[in-house]
Amino acid sequence: MRNLPLLILLLLVVSPAPGQAEELAISTAALHQFDGGPPLPDSFEFFPGDLLFLSYRISGFKTAEIDDEERYQLFYTITATDPEGIALAETEEGALAGEITPEDKKEKWMPLVRWETQLPMAAPTGDYTVTIGVEDRLGKAKAERQVKFKLRGREVEPSDTLAVRNFNFYRTETSMQPLRSPDYKPGDSVWARFDITGYQFGDGNKFSIDYGIKVLRASGKTLFEQPVAAEEERESFYPERHIQGGLSLNLTKDLTPGEYTVIVTVRDKLGEQTCEESRVINVQ
Repeated sequence: MRNLPLLILLLLVVSPAPGQAEELAISTAALHQFDGGPPLPDSFEFFPGDLLFLSYRISGFKTAEIDDEERYQLFYTITATDPEGIALAETEEGALAGEITPEDKKEKWMPLVRWETQLPMAAPTGDYTVTIGVEDRLGKAKAERQVKFKLRGREVEPSDTLAVRNFNFYRTETSMQPLRSPDYKPGDSVWARFDITGYQFGDGNKFSIDYGIKVLRASGKTLFEQPVAAEEERESFYPERHIQGGLSLNLTKDLTPGEYTVIVTVRDKLGEQTCEESRVINVQ
């Protein structure tokens, strides 16, 4: 009788995690206003610059006997996008691996993932999406889930060329409501804020702008001038389509009453553009 070759197979036994659903899933996904906070309702609105916190658990993953231990091996990705599908930051990638203990089986334990990101200051108003991806390499399965949230951004009209938007005067530095009429008295402080948009981007969403301030008397003569009042140059993962500028002026007590013109001149260094915006204030 011929001797048949002996074929030895080493099998890695893969089984569902006890107490878990058979199908890989992302469970109990929720957004939070702060780490460990309560889940937020769908109606909650974030604002630019806010921290966004996300938590979720993974169910239905498979385990395998490795070195006499029942273990799991998961990989995940998290991507947040704006209403146009543009990513807010680099995709987060991570791995989860460990042992399933008898106590874990008893309590139907599921891995927990926590993630946070800061929302860009230039994020526009709209509906945003956090896309969660999970891969179970032992069970050879993948799952995906999307979590939506709302954001209320600054309303800045876009422009194809350099432009100043939302130029308003305020009573104090921290005032939220603009003045209906920019009326002042000698000795007052003048506060103004405005948005700058339409500048050109370089590599890495880099932009470089500066702006100057000039104040003219009713006669057209210059009362005050600061050619470069502020400069902004930086780059970011998410394109800052607009930034906010501001100015403050201290009116002298002996200033002659009348109309004065405040001129802001903005320069886009990368796009080689210049624009001006002017407003009249009344000193009574």
